[in-house]
Amino acid sequence: MREDLARTEILTTLGSGPLNRTQLALRLGLGAATVTEHTRRLIELGYVRELAPQAAGRGRPKVPLELVPDAAYTLGLRVHHTHVVGVLMRLNGSEARRFTVPFDPRADPVGQLAAVCARELADPAAGGRVRGIGLAVPGVIDQARGIVRISPHLGWSDLPLRPLLAERLPVPVLIDNDTRASTSAELLFGAGCDHDDFLVLAVGGGIGMGIVLGRRIHRGPDGVAGEFGHVPIDPQGPPCVCGRRGCLESYAADYALAARAYERGLTPVPVPVAELPRLAAEDVPGVRDLMAEAGAALGRAAAGVVNVLAVRALAVIGESHVLWPYLEPGFRPAVESGVLSGVEIMVRPWDDSGHARGAATLALSATVATR
Repeated sequence: MREDLARTEILTTLGSGPLNRTQLALRLGLGAATVTEHTRRLIELGYVRELAPQAAGRGRPKVPLELVPDAAYTLGLRVHHTHVVGVLMRLNGSEARRFTVPFDPRADPVGQLAAVCARELADPAAGGRVRGIGLAVPGVIDQARGIVRISPHLGWSDLPLRPLLAERLPVPVLIDNDTRASTSAELLFGAGCDHDDFLVLAVGGGIGMGIVLGRRIHRGPDGVAGEFGHVPIDPQGPPCVCGRRGCLESYAADYALAARAYERGLTPVPVPVAELPRLAAEDVPGVRDLMAEAGAALGRAAAGVVNVLAVRALAVIGESHVLWPYLEPGFRPAVESGVLSGVEIMVRPWDDSGHARGAATLALSATVATR
């Protein structure tokens, strides 16, 4: 395990229940001295407390350690083009509070986001215990520098979002692509509990992929890793929001499915994305076939990544969860027939706060446990 992750993983492991130092060392594959050092600091911070010693056979009684979930919080925001979803998260990953506020990405976005954060920091219920803020933003994000390189959905380019927010807020601020933010949550609370290497496939208004190798989230130069939706499928295919043609996203994103349903004559008029679940549920002729085709395209592309990276787990997340029952009949067979060896496919329940929880987890990893 990477040393800079050790303290965070001690915290999240204790979130499942008390363990003594020996049990933590065995569970996490850490040395006894490392566990002792990190737990000492966590106790000093008030994030962990010792319980009564427990005798177990010969030797000195073992002292269980217990997480104090409300000792600190992190704030996570998921930025949409019409609203912001926020989650105040405890140390064990549970939500202390959830909220939604309107948002206009064209009208002083930094001022709007700073105001939301300042309001939450000042909330008496938080009691000054918010240690960091994470933002999940759709698009290409230079996470190291805190710059939104390009976000077609928000209409932003080269926006130094983190530096501008950091000037206005008294706690550390982190930003990342929304899929990678949720990959942070999978690493600490999901697939990462059983796997050191895995993929996170996000399906919704775009198509993204989080990549975890050796318990490290792969971001690539300038944050361009994980743009799975822009894997080329057909150079003569439909236009994509990136300006090219035939990207995977132009076949399988929810907006693309709505457009293709009309192009194929499956609907008499163009339909909004919100109508897709109803069309599929009512089995409008051709709609389920269209979605199964899109699922198969996703599956073939995902199988290629699985083979290249030799991972054994794939978590599926995203806003298109309501469409997943119609995408999966094409997706799962395509993956299973395409991978060279088995891969575990996990489909996560989803709601509008999913990426916000990921952003809060990003802040947890980067701020709370590194003090």
